[in-house]
Amino acid sequence: MTFQHTRFILLVLMAFSALSSKNMRIMSYNIHHGRGTDGEVDLDRVAKLINDWSPDLVALQEVDNVTSRSNYMNETDTLSSKTKMFSVFGKNINVFSGEYGNAILSKYPIIHWENRKLPRVGSSEQRGALVAWVQLKDKDKLTVFLSTHLDHRIKDSERLKSIEKIKFWIDRGDFGDDIIIAGDLNDTPSSNAILIMNTFCDGSNQSSKYKTFPSQNPKRQLDYIYTCTKGKYIIDSYHVIDVPVISDHLPIICDIIYR
Repeated sequence: MTFQHTRFILLVLMAFSALSSKNMRIMSYNIHHGRGTDGEVDLDRVAKLINDWSPDLVALQEVDNVTSRSNYMNETDTLSSKTKMFSVFGKNINVFSGEYGNAILSKYPIIHWENRKLPRVGSSEQRGALVAWVQLKDKDKLTVFLSTHLDHRIKDSERLKSIEKIKFWIDRGDFGDDIIIAGDLNDTPSSNAILIMNTFCDGSNQSSKYKTFPSQNPKRQLDYIYTCTKGKYIIDSYHVIDVPVISDHLPIICDIIYR
């Protein structure tokens, strides 16, 4: 086979690979129940941010459901309506005469969802993993998208137990083999918790460039997006969006190529 023939075949294979690949944008955002650093609860600006960046899947943390502090709004339904995305909410605790937990927004139908409790250590608040099985466009198999918010205390024992539980569910096959995890993990890239996450998921989204907290003068990364299926996803890029007023965290965006 001549050099020209070999080069032609490689070009054909590259073109076929490009045609068979799809792009997907993921966002993770701790919205602080819609309350910005200016003290205002304003979901219009959260929705505008989401619409401006047009993610396919959004993991939201610190979401209120009909609480007195958030004007008794169903925040998940409100954001779903304003972004025209499918949604689910997972309650973890009762607060301010309502509920509080994580949420997921999706451009594509959510076929099934579960809100799983994570381990508690001591008298901490109940944390959860909200899991949605999503039917992406042009994909036969369902993609599992997990939104979570781990314990914030300095001692990492509960975060470690939570990550061990998520790994156990994955290893047991609860979520199949097409998994994306996003959320506020409340720990830094060099911590034991994040280093363990990196052993079973792609942790390439960790860098001094990706500081997400506090929003007005970010000093550390607490928010992450992971793909947990080797070979199915290629991480194309990450970006932290500089919007210091909307919440006390900054949102992180990830562009993924999948086959």
